[in-house]
Amino acid sequence: MKPYYQDSAVTIYHGDCREVLPSVGRYELMLTDPPYEIHAGAGGGCFGNRDHLVQTGGFTDGGVNFDFLDSVENWFCFCSRLQLPELIMRAKVRARWNLLTWYKPNPVPTCNNKYLPDVEYIVHAFTGGRLFGDMAVKSSFMLHPCGNKETAHPNEKPLPLVNKLVSLGTLAGETVVDPFAGSGTTGRAAKDLGRKAVLIEREEKYCE
Repeated sequence: MKPYYQDSAVTIYHGDCREVLPSVGRYELMLTDPPYEIHAGAGGGCFGNRDHLVQTGGFTDGGVNFDFLDSVENWFCFCSRLQLPELIMRAKVRARWNLLTWYKPNPVPTCNNKYLPDVEYIVHAFTGGRLFGDMAVKSSFMLHPCGNKETAHPNEKPLPLVNKLVSLGTLAGETVVDPFAGSGTTGRAAKDLGRKAVLIEREEKYCE
């Protein structure tokens, strides 16, 4: 498949990752933020209306089939609380795994007897010798505010978080693949840190 865009560090493919991934070639890490599985409440209140989910892009509540991880030895995957059991099950078949958390000090307020949405999860599955960086980088707790986005993508992740994951999972010159590229933060982080990135995105407006 011909790349949508390519420079010395980043290659972007416009397409379905199930079709593109087999032709990507060798890479050292997969780092991705696929659609979350989110259930809107049936009652009233702040998040009882499904319009909230539709307004974030219309696809954030559908989840994803994680089969694309089965052949990958080293990966980071953002997920919702509902997706944690399956992702942890898949991570346990690798040599090592860990659960990282992103804590948001400024979460969207909730009501109707619900917890604040102030935590997101990242599951890391990896092989021996594939965890890099000093002790300061290896904290599994990440504190960073949400909001202040730089793109129109509804699920853009903060660059400092993705920088940390790229540093934990790769060395300079290695390649990171993101099959749900979205806002392109993985590519930005990889390029800034002296890595290469292959990004796959099925929405052309986000490729652009």
